[in-house]
Amino acid sequence: MGIAPPRLSVIEGGGRPRAFRQALEFASLGAGLTFIAVLLGRLPAWLHNLGAFQSLFALAFVFYGLALLRLERYAAIPHAALGVFAVALSTRIALLPAAPSLSGDIYRYVWEGRVVAHGGNPYRQSPLDPALAPLRDREIFPRLNHRELATIYPPLAVGGFALLARVAPSVGAFKLWVVLHDLALVMVLLAWAARRGQSPVTVLAYAWNPLVLVEYAGSGHNDPTALLWMALAFLWLDSRPIASAIALAAGALVKLAPLVALPFLLRRWPWRARLACLALLAAGLGWFWTETRGPSSGLSAYWGAWRNNELLFHYFEGMTGSYATARSLALALLVATIGYAWWRDRAPERATRLAVRSGTLLSPVVHPWYLGWALFFEPLAPSWPWLLLSLTAILNYGVLATPAAGRDFHLPLPWRWLEYGGPLALALLLAAARAARRSAPAGT
Repeated sequence: MGIAPPRLSVIEGGGRPRAFRQALEFASLGAGLTFIAVLLGRLPAWLHNLGAFQSLFALAFVFYGLALLRLERYAAIPHAALGVFAVALSTRIALLPAAPSLSGDIYRYVWEGRVVAHGGNPYRQSPLDPALAPLRDREIFPRLNHRELATIYPPLAVGGFALLARVAPSVGAFKLWVVLHDLALVMVLLAWAARRGQSPVTVLAYAWNPLVLVEYAGSGHNDPTALLWMALAFLWLDSRPIASAIALAAGALVKLAPLVALPFLLRRWPWRARLACLALLAAGLGWFWTETRGPSSGLSAYWGAWRNNELLFHYFEGMTGSYATARSLALALLVATIGYAWWRDRAPERATRLAVRSGTLLSPVVHPWYLGWALFFEPLAPSWPWLLLSLTAILNYGVLATPAAGRDFHLPLPWRWLEYGGPLALALLLAAARAARRSAPAGT
């Protein structure tokens, strides 16, 4: 149900004119995507100009989709890795000027960093704590979400926020921090593709994806600061297993999501690497757990009641009549999927991809930027249904017009069926076509 990833190849004799045309076409698509990114970067307040934002976003997908359709043609372009990275760099720089409006998470990052820098404890003090009143300014504090809750972020994430707050406590600096990690992630994906013997053009499945661009370079979500560590864990898996284990632990202490890779990587690491990873996780996550047990715990609130943009979970809750029971059912299905993947597929990257996709679909909270974790694996073998979902997920913010609820908007269920149903229908069509090809008599 995806695009076969092109392998590294050489140009046949007499192929120079064709190679030039392919390189020119490749560059043109990258330039088109960059131009759209420039327009998005200049568009004020995406949430308040949602129709224009979503129209430009869809147009960016045209350039991106055309590049994916031609991956096989571009595999032999000389210095393709440089071209992939150049477009990744230019599009992210173009989006840096955009003021985050679709989400307020980056303002929370700045706030948590300031709290630590001024000697406070963001795990025990919510933004409404009277002791933090001197930190309340006119730029950051009014834009904070869930002011009644303490931080939800793991210790290395908060440590990064605090470091930045001491150096440059501004939204622009925090966005640059995220973009630098994302660009480093693209470089690691290029190195990983080379190690697998794949053409570097496959990496554009992540590096050029418009959802990745607007959520990380545009809105400043910090997922790349954890994704980078997970990428290094896979890159170093065989050559530097202890470094791989430390990298995975670091990623999980920035965001919890890399933990889904742990069962599959543990099997491949030698015992010293296993001990290093488990010791770091036990210390870091144990401390995190004890610090997030207070009455204003953001982690407890997230685990106990939050929902957004869910589909399967909506029906789990309807069947069971309880959020907690539905959450337990979703978690049991995820554990079963991880067990199946561990038993069935010994390639840790493929098994992790299945676990990440399943967790995304089963979760009660599916913010658009969460899809970056699934898109991370798209260079392995791009999947049209998942790529389509990264287009339709933008409906989570509203449908071509700024919703009256603003950032409190929740996409109605019929629209969620369009968001998820389109990719599901495409997956079924592709599966049926593949089954038909397999059952066709030889020679027809």
